[in-house]
Amino acid sequence: MLDDGSKGRVLKGPEVSRELYGGVLDFDTAGHYPGLELLNFVYCGGVDDILPRGNAVNIVRRSHDFGRRLVWDESFINDPRRHTVLLDDEAAEGTLRELLRCLQLDIPSGSKDPKWSRAHFFPYTPSLIHWDARERNKTIRLERLYLRGGGALAFKILRTDENYERNQRMKEGFQKLYSATAESPLEILAGFINEQSKQDVRPSEDEIEKLTRSNLDRFEDIYRDGVLNILEQREATSVAKVRAIMGWTGLWLVLMQNRRSRSRLGLGDTPLICDCGANSPQLRRASQRCLQEVLDNIVQSVGDVESKLPNARRNNIRSFFWATAAANGFLNAWRGRKHFTLSVDALEMIVLATIPSGKELPYERFVTEVLFERLGIAIGRGAAEAAGLVSSIDASIFEENEAQLADQMIAAGLVTQYSDATRMVSPRNDV
Repeated sequence: MLDDGSKGRVLKGPEVSRELYGGVLDFDTAGHYPGLELLNFVYCGGVDDILPRGNAVNIVRRSHDFGRRLVWDESFINDPRRHTVLLDDEAAEGTLRELLRCLQLDIPSGSKDPKWSRAHFFPYTPSLIHWDARERNKTIRLERLYLRGGGALAFKILRTDENYERNQRMKEGFQKLYSATAESPLEILAGFINEQSKQDVRPSEDEIEKLTRSNLDRFEDIYRDGVLNILEQREATSVAKVRAIMGWTGLWLVLMQNRRSRSRLGLGDTPLICDCGANSPQLRRASQRCLQEVLDNIVQSVGDVESKLPNARRNNIRSFFWATAAANGFLNAWRGRKHFTLSVDALEMIVLATIPSGKELPYERFVTEVLFERLGIAIGRGAAEAAGLVSSIDASIFEENEAQLADQMIAAGLVTQYSDATRMVSPRNDV
């Protein structure tokens, strides 16, 4: 419910988002920053308890501006730190620059080199985890640019888990996640570079996380179970787990955004129609219409909370959905006509989040029980019949769609075909 203090005034975008979804879902121009924001809260809290209880959360924000400016800021040549930290060797400096450039977190909306404040390092090791920063009046300031609140909501959901055993296992999993890279050369280098960069002198209380709300529905347990399952994958590398946690966070947030928007409007659950390459114009159009309906519902639900919110702010909340879905392989493209699909990376992340380590699940059950019943994604005939979609789309199209997805998962090593009748889904052993 809205706070009493909000009555009689026009609510701002973040307040509307919190009312609808529990936290701030805002367009970040890249779509995968919620996962990076989550890792900042988990590993930069400055306390022993990795998922602390209580109302307030403190975080030690670090900018990594030294490394980011070295790569993406031409004016860094005049920074005095360049001469005190780096050897006066252009070849060595160039090698370091190219190494750090390879660590960049992908920006799907960009076609050329970004400004340093927009470029972030992928968190391959714990010292590469960093916050947003920008330069103002020749001073580096730690402040939100792209980490706008989706990760804070995910963190709140994890740390307020009412299932004590699951909460403790998640803490243990996060503590072990980076154990294999703790003494790696990359971690040592990242730690040294991080020490040269602007960071908080003392922990700073995060107001965005403090105002987020969790334990709003049972769908939050789907997210918690997925994170725990990823953390407990014994055969997966730490990098594969980090990628999966970031992807799972983004995917769950958009699925939740759709569900809670529909709930606000009094609409029942309707699955998201996913085109996995069945070569059917009818299915493609249905998936496109499904996406448009989701986006329209988001705008309508925002208007239901605050009718006077400017269109630009409504569109930011709406755009969070498609940008985050596209960046995490749940839409076919960032630009142009879009429809729901599942990339290989998205499939790998879903498998890691839903199939326990060392276990297998029949492909047909994965499509029905995991994708449809648990996540609300319609692929095959069983889901189409249960959702009443076969009244407008021939059931054989969904059968072909399910077969195409199986072929993709077999090629990716996520499905093992033991016979014509037996196909089993399991996490890849080489991730």
